Amino acid sequence: MRNADHTVAAVTDLDAEPGYRLKAAGRTGAEDSRLATLEQLFDPLSRKRRSFVQPGWRCLEVGAGRGSIAAWLAEQVGPTGEVVATDLDTRYLEQLDLANLRVVRHDILDDPIEDLGEFDLVSSRLMLFWLAGLAPAAVARMAALVRPGGWLVDEDGDWGLVVPVDPAHPLTAAHTAAWDNWWTNLGYDPCVGRTLTGMFEAAGLVDVRSEATASVLPGASDWAQWWAESIEVIGEQSPGMDPAVVTAICAPFRDPSARVMSVLLHCCRGRRPFG
Repeated sequence: MRNADHTVAAVTDLDAEPGYRLKAAGRTGAEDSRLATLEQLFDPLSRKRRSFVQPGWRCLEVGAGRGSIAAWLAEQVGPTGEVVATDLDTRYLEQLDLANLRVVRHDILDDPIEDLGEFDLVSSRLMLFWLAGLAPAAVARMAALVRPGGWLVDEDGDWGLVVPVDPAHPLTAAHTAAWDNWWTNLGYDPCVGRTLTGMFEAAGLVDVRSEATASVLPGASDWAQWWAESIEVIGEQSPGMDPAVVTAICAPFRDPSARVMSVLLHCCRGRRPFG
């Protein structure tokens, strides 16, 4: 898709349904590497945001991925606590061998939640974005698993804000043309992170608090490379996607002369009231 002046046009009219476009099937090794980088980039702040977890707690990690946060939670709760880690694809989680960590294949939207029990902490990260139009339902079901006095914590981003910061950089114009409506045309809400507070309150949680962080980083930094790799895979998994669109989006993130904005990552925390 190119305009008459040969600049890259925004992606439009893709014949694809929303869904998770970073599945490991057929690319297990590459996805394992991408997830390992994700953990290096995101885990330090995620652990800090969950540092209130106490020994003996029962915790649930929804959409646990490779399980780095679930394994860390298992260390925090100790031998008297328990962590349950769920995902639709448990191939990575099943490699963990911790006495107080239980792995369950579970769909938070469709599978029964009653057998999971109640938890002092229900936690999730970078999952709600992929549930196009269904994030409020997922939050409500996660909130229902929190015992009175317990906490729900979720981290999700405003992914539409991940852009080059210098409008004069030679790669910015093509990026902007390709990036325009990228997520919405794929069926996603690029601003899901900022809506967490409303979803938590609608689910009946109290003491709801939200914070968000972002950084300006060089292109070709670890974060920028991870982002470019993720976009490239999403493009490959999106039928009808013009490769030129993906190239234009990723170019500033591959170029060390560019400066780019990382995701504005929101963390929302809310407590289930007593009584």
